[in-house]
Amino acid sequence: PRGLSASTFPARLWRLVTSPRVRSVRWDSLAQGLLIDRALFERELLSPAGAHGPAPGTFRATRFRSFVRQLNRYGF
Repeated sequence: PRGLSASTFPARLWRLVTSPRVRSVRWDSLAQGLLIDRALFERELLSPAGAHGPAPGTFRATRFRSFVRQLNRYGF
């Protein structure tokens, strides 16, 4: 979204959720919450040996728990 620094966690998350290439995370039917396929998300985006999905290295986290902590930090 406009006005949001491209390097922040919320901006990176926004790009992923709105990307047609990322299958593991999307908005719920009301666009008020996130739906995450954990196993696919870990393969696409968090793999410590280098993700093999459409947006490898998007997050510094390599564990799902760390990603969830970031979500909580930003009020998700």
